[in-house]
Amino acid sequence: MTDEHSPASDGDPNAAQPILVLRGSVRYLLIILGVLALCFVYLLLIALGQIEMSRPTSGVGEGLFAILFLGIIVHVAVKARQVDFTKPLMVIGPDGIAGQRLPKRIPWPMIERVDVPQARWTGFIYLTVRKDADPEILEVLRKRQRLERTVAIPHRWIPGFSSSEVKDIVNRYFERSRQS
Repeated sequence: MTDEHSPASDGDPNAAQPILVLRGSVRYLLIILGVLALCFVYLLLIALGQIEMSRPTSGVGEGLFAILFLGIIVHVAVKARQVDFTKPLMVIGPDGIAGQRLPKRIPWPMIERVDVPQARWTGFIYLTVRKDADPEILEVLRKRQRLERTVAIPHRWIPGFSSSEVKDIVNRYFERSRQS
């Protein structure tokens, strides 16, 4: 998943740099869909009166929740069909960031700002692309991201790296691009 990463690479800019590869997991997708499907079936059985509750219910609320769960299942399945699980979701390296949903690689000099929220529950690093970046990249980011000109990178659950290591690597790449 990664190239060589050693403390010696921190001092020598020509040493091998780590490359973070984020891959989608079919196993996690199937687990999520399975849990949602079980909730749907349970609520549907309650709504149809096949499972009795401790207090009598009309089943309307449970039926509405079952429909909501069915909608969530369909949404997750449609979004999952857009992902190619044979390719990495995102590759973060010394030359830039490439991803399945990005039309081309974003080089580090095109990154204007790196935001690492300090809140404990935050799981993303936000990279803001410069306004004068490639128009094709900016157009895709405007369509797909909540924050305009921003790419969100997860820093948790990357195999082989802790959250703080991922933050350090991204900051190091960004600082090197600023020095050049």
